[in-house]
Amino acid sequence: MLRTLVACALVSLFATGCAFFGKTVEKPTAQVRAVSVGAVSFSGIDGEVALDIQNPNAFGVPLSAIDWQLSVGGAHAVDGRIELAQTIPAKGTAPVVAALHIDARDALAVAGELSRGTRTYQLHARLHFSTTLGPISVDVQGTGEL
Repeated sequence: MLRTLVACALVSLFATGCAFFGKTVEKPTAQVRAVSVGAVSFSGIDGEVALDIQNPNAFGVPLSAIDWQLSVGGAHAVDGRIELAQTIPAKGTAPVVAALHIDARDALAVAGELSRGTRTYQLHARLHFSTTLGPISVDVQGTGEL
C-alpha cells in the first residue's frame, strides 16, 4: 500500500514537473551576426562566421556544442560543428565564432546566388546542452540578410 502511494505521488510530481517545464522553458534562437572572408584560393574560401545564440529563459543554459549549416539563397555554403563549454546567460546572448571553409564548388554556387541579387541566408543549427537532467538538443532556424 505504501509503495503504491509513493509511486502515485512520484508519478503525479513528475507529470506536474513536466507540465511546468513545458510551459516555462522557451526555445533558444540563433542568428548570424557576421561572416568574414580571410583568404580565397583555388580550393575555396576561408573565413569566420559569428553567431549570436539568444536565451529567452530566466536561467542560464550550458551550451556544449553546435552543429550548423549555412545556406545563401538555395545554395549550400558551409556547415560545421563547434565544441563549447559556455553558459548562455539568463535572458542573454552568447557570441560564438567558428572558422569556416567553403569549398570551391559551394563557393561557385553561392557566387551565382549573390550575382542574381540574392542576399538572404538560412541558418539551421542543432544546439547541444549539458544539463543536470542529461544532454538536451534543440533545433533552431534563422534567416536574415547578408
